[in-house]
This record gives sequence, structure tokens and C-alpha cells, in this order.
Amino acid sequence: MKKISFISIVITLLLVSFSQSAISQAMELDLTSAQNAVGKRFASKFCEAKEKGFSSESSSEFALNNTYLKFVAFPEDENFVKDLWRYTIEKIRKDCGNYVTANEEYDLRDFFEDEGKIASSRDLYLPY
Repeated sequence: MKKISFISIVITLLLVSFSQSAISQAMELDLTSAQNAVGKRFASKFCEAKEKGFSSESSSEFALNNTYLKFVAFPEDENFVKDLWRYTIEKIRKDCGNYVTANEEYDLRDFFEDEGKIASSRDLYLPY
């Protein structure tokens, strides 16, 4: 009887750990998809506009209008948007950091976070 209970507990623990691993992998895949579909493109379009001499605000709008950020839905997870922002700003710093001041970065972060909140309340999801 104790052996059967022990086996049941072990099997239950294995199933729980497997499902948590799958959930963790799914979140990682969603962030990777978002980085590729949104972060990279947003950084690219933002830098394209900044290099042409547009203001940070105009560059943000240009990037927004030329990415999936206007159309995708993000999970309702504040960390998801923060992680995506970290990825995106690193791409911007690498690709065109000499065109962006610290104040513009703050404004851009606020803009990106606002758009991220909007994206977290949509019903569509990122393409795979």
C-alpha cells in the first residue's frame, strides 16, 4: 500500500514538473517570436527614421506604423513587455545609439510600454 502511494506521488510530481516545463518553454517561444516579429523590426524602422533626421517621436510613430506592434496581442504579463523592451532598446542602441539621447530613450520606453499595454489587451496573437 505504501509502495502504491509512493509511486502515485512520484508520478504526480513528474506530471507537474513536465507541465511547468512546457509552460516555461511556451513563454520563451512567445518572447522569441515577439523579439523577431516586433522588437527587431521596431528597432530597424526606428533607426531608419532617426538616421534620416526624424525626431524621436516621429521615429517612434514611423516604427509603430511599420511593425506588427499595432496588430499583435501580448500575454497579460508585465514582464513580457519589459523583456521585449530590453531586447528592443539593446537593438536600437547597437544599431543607431549615436542618434538617440538618454531623454529620447526614456520617452521611447514610455511609448513602447504604452503600446505594449494596448497589445496586452488584444485578442489576436503573434504569428508563429
